[in-house]
Parts: sequence; structure tokens; C-alpha cells
Amino acid sequence: MKSGLVQFAAFLDLAVTLFHIAFWRLFRWPETLQPSGRLNTAVTQVMNIMLIFLFGTVAGALFWMGATTPAPLLLAAAAFGALRTALQPIFFGLRSRASQGFTVLMILLTFAHLGAALA
Repeated sequence: MKSGLVQFAAFLDLAVTLFHIAFWRLFRWPETLQPSGRLNTAVTQVMNIMLIFLFGTVAGALFWMGATTPAPLLLAAAAFGALRTALQPIFFGLRSRASQGFTVLMILLTFAHLGAALA
């Protein structure tokens, strides 16, 4: 059971990694960031690169360690997902299908990591 949950969580982490990689094309970066200024443009892109690294690293660790993945790592990933889920309606709203879909993905990610940690 735990192995399957860890694999599912890893696939979700990989999906979020790929989603963040697509930001440059999806949101036409850096052009659409230019009105926010040079510093904000740089900060936004660097933070996104760091999220790509974070999710990619977690996905790789889960694929590599499988059922032996330590509970603290899984709980930290679950907490990240829970916080991101809570922030979604505050900063992005839930009116668009894209926002709703991303929220569902974050809820799944949260419970996959939590379930694996508790299994």
C-alpha cells in the first residue's frame, strides 16, 4: 500500500515539476513579467526555477526510495501541498477551470504524501 502511494505522490510531484517548466510558454515569460519591473521579473523566474528543483528533487527521491521514504519528507511535502492549496483561493481565486484543476491537483498531492507518510 505504502509503495503505491509513494509512487502516486512521485508522479504528482513530477506533474507539478513539468507544469512549472511550462510557465515560460504558458504565461509568455519574461515578456508578460516586464511591467512588474526588472527585479520582480528576475525574482519570479528564479523562484519558479527553485520550485522546479524542489518538486523534481522530491519526485526523484520518492521514485528512488519508494516505500522506504522517510515519513518526515512525506509530511513536509504534504504540508507544502496543504499550504499551497490554502493559498490558491486567496491569491488566484477558484473561478477558472485552470485554477480549480490546479487546486484538485494540490489536494491530491497533499493526501498522497500524507497517506504515504501514515501508511
